[in-house]
Amino acid sequence: MSGPKAFRIVTRAEIIAICRRNLARLDAAIESWTSAGKRNGTIEQKDIDKVIARRDELRRLLDADRFVELQKQVAAETTFLQADSERRVERAADVAARSKRDLRRSKVAAQALLERLQILKIEIPPDIRGELSGSTGSSERLEAAMAKALLLLPSQDTPETATDRQRELAARLGAGERRDTLQAWISRQPPEMEDPALARVDAFLGELRGLGIDSGPFSARVAVLEAEPPARRSLIADSLLLDLAVAVKDGRARARMANELRERRAELSMMRSPEAASLLAEIDTTLAVPSASNGQVLVQRADLLIEEEFKAMAAEERRRAVLEGLASLGYEVSEGMATAWVQNRQIVLRKTTNPGYGVELSGGSKSDLLQVRAVGIGSSAEARDANRDRNMETIWCGEFDRLKALVAKAGGNVSIEFARPVGQIPLKIVPDSIASHEIEVIDRQHRSLPS
Repeated sequence: MSGPKAFRIVTRAEIIAICRRNLARLDAAIESWTSAGKRNGTIEQKDIDKVIARRDELRRLLDADRFVELQKQVAAETTFLQADSERRVERAADVAARSKRDLRRSKVAAQALLERLQILKIEIPPDIRGELSGSTGSSERLEAAMAKALLLLPSQDTPETATDRQRELAARLGAGERRDTLQAWISRQPPEMEDPALARVDAFLGELRGLGIDSGPFSARVAVLEAEPPARRSLIADSLLLDLAVAVKDGRARARMANELRERRAELSMMRSPEAASLLAEIDTTLAVPSASNGQVLVQRADLLIEEEFKAMAAEERRRAVLEGLASLGYEVSEGMATAWVQNRQIVLRKTTNPGYGVELSGGSKSDLLQVRAVGIGSSAEARDANRDRNMETIWCGEFDRLKALVAKAGGNVSIEFARPVGQIPLKIVPDSIASHEIEVIDRQHRSLPS
């Protein structure tokens, strides 16, 4: 098969660019993983150091030309980081929800302790009373106040002056026993059935915290719900739960969009065009404003620009690899031919040792499919030596194999899409004036460039 051919070529430069894009996206995944972990307090510096060490090891694969292994391992590491980040956010949400439940139980225990002190007619310092009866304190402050209040309890039985009802309640709460520790006191309180509505509210609030979203706007409504009798909570909780669900859904979407924007920013940062620099600035601005709504548009624009510049780079490298290979095989190649190939969509290279023959290159502008065929150079009106034409096509077949070997040696590869047998299609004749004119134009353009 040594007639006209259509082939694809992947150069070493293109493979390296793909690997660097993958590494850039890994850097973005590490940034997102680190940001979420630090925000929720779920990672330590040793965790970050391990991830960075693995990233550096993957970079060394690029230096060692282990491209396939690098791409596989980068994909696996990126997937791991995304999954691990989600697990850590879920754990942070669970911790936050559990903290809310513990605070609620502490408030119930504090109220019981306050009632016991009042039944025993023990004077309660204003600051302790305020903490025990307050609704906005933290678990730490509430437990500290309870610990102080427990010290106010006497170690003897309830005084005789107490009423029967007070004695009964005091006995139920443990009056007359020796001073308790805070943990012992709380553990002996009657277990309270967890309210399903409050449990769902806690879960949503925990997830908002895990996503780094302020739940403050819901605080007043949550407090109102907590103050309602258990029988009424399920009736009035629906509106709050619906709004919390929407907030969580929006928060997840914004987190995904931020991750996507970081990935595009990482890739754009490797590009040097003014368009890339401008888009980078827009992405930075959007990432700084979590409520921005133009994220999807920026992702689409970035994808188009990245793909456009990558394709342009890959096409340029393909043309360079083919021209350098043909030059080493004895074809006339001069500076500017790559540009002429793009402008004219095809170009003819003359064989130095057989000036009446050459090859015609075309394609590669709109797709990665290139075409090449042996051609005769001269006048179509002149008689041709059919045997010699056939022999030159056969020679070109061997030279194409050598071209493939040269590309492979440089770290790329060539794959043939289709090829015609020798002689199936008559040898194309290119007027000598066209071939010569192309070289003259290229030389003239090159001389006109500033030195």
